[in-house]
Amino acid sequence: MSFNLKALPLAISVAMLPALAVANDATDEKLAKLEQQVKSLQANQTANLTERFKFNGFMTGAFITSDNNAGYAGATTSANFNEGSKFGLQGTFAITDQTQAVMQLMMRGENDWDVEAEWAYISHRFDNGIQARAGKSRLPLFMYSDYLDIGYAQPFVRPPSDVYDPVPFTSYTGGDVSYDVEFDDSTMTIQAFGGQSEAAGVDMKNILGVNVTWTDETWTLRGLYGEAILDGDVKRQITQELMPNTEIDVTVTLLEIDREKGTFAGVGASYDNGSFLAITELTRIEVDGAYPDSDSGYLTLGYRINDFTPYVTASFFETKDNDSRTIIDEASAIQAAIFNGQRKSYSAGLRWDALDNLAIKFDVTYSNDFGETSGGLETNIAKEFDDTTVYTVQFDAVF
Repeated sequence: MSFNLKALPLAISVAMLPALAVANDATDEKLAKLEQQVKSLQANQTANLTERFKFNGFMTGAFITSDNNAGYAGATTSANFNEGSKFGLQGTFAITDQTQAVMQLMMRGENDWDVEAEWAYISHRFDNGIQARAGKSRLPLFMYSDYLDIGYAQPFVRPPSDVYDPVPFTSYTGGDVSYDVEFDDSTMTIQAFGGQSEAAGVDMKNILGVNVTWTDETWTLRGLYGEAILDGDVKRQITQELMPNTEIDVTVTLLEIDREKGTFAGVGASYDNGSFLAITELTRIEVDGAYPDSDSGYLTLGYRINDFTPYVTASFFETKDNDSRTIIDEASAIQAAIFNGQRKSYSAGLRWDALDNLAIKFDVTYSNDFGETSGGLETNIAKEFDDTTVYTVQFDAVF
């Protein structure tokens, strides 16, 4: 019997073909299983990320006008669709069950719809119940500070201007620590905060404050004290007459603030039993030096009738240290004209909850009792107007 050695490799290859085929099939099967496992893992990760991310938004569309150009709430005799109109998006990502990142982007008509980050912070709740936040968040000076831009969360068209407008700072960069004390049928939240802010060319540094809120879901009581160091130039735009029938707007520096201490104190209360609504706040602002100290407050009463909530509001604003701004030259005269202010305002309005996430509001506000001042309105420093009426129609939506 003879063998052809040259044909041996071919014979061996032919003999191995079935084994190789089986091996290739096994490899393909393993690869398919691996691909399926990877796809399943990716799907689970995507679902997990989706569950951790929460997205919502809100918007306000406002029409505002006035019977004159005093400038209350930014209103003039011209129809204005920008003042008070805004659009916001808020995203919350749960990094862990106890840690989350929050960002809120805002666009305002009065700012040419430029996008700005109103909130951008990380929060963590510890096992002992203490919650800490760091980043940019709302300065918690008022009862509606957390909902300042969310008109749908407010009964009125806007928080009373006499109380909320004198403070140009709405957000700050820093941090806060809060803790909820649980009682049988109520909760008390203690919050300490600190950081810095900037607005209108003035820096607010070394912010320190404490806010205490108690609520039983019907009654809410609130008290706050905060202080900061102010530094910068207070500037305003005024109109000067160059010659008869010729005027020009110029920006002037009214006051140089050099590390002056400022304090803010406020108390508030609200009652809401589902039908009857009452809200009140009182505030005091004190700043060392020539910047004005002021008192302000308001009371709002409303009653829900099915989808309709008629309401009335009375409010006031008054600077308390006018005598310290003695008029000795043109500069001090301008300073007194802009800084000295007092007014009382009365509003009547109606909120209609047209849909579950849409409210339409109507409001008429009359402001008077300016005394010998501009009413605290920057566009009325010539004291041309001693009262004003503002009309507002707006819709508020959340999604």
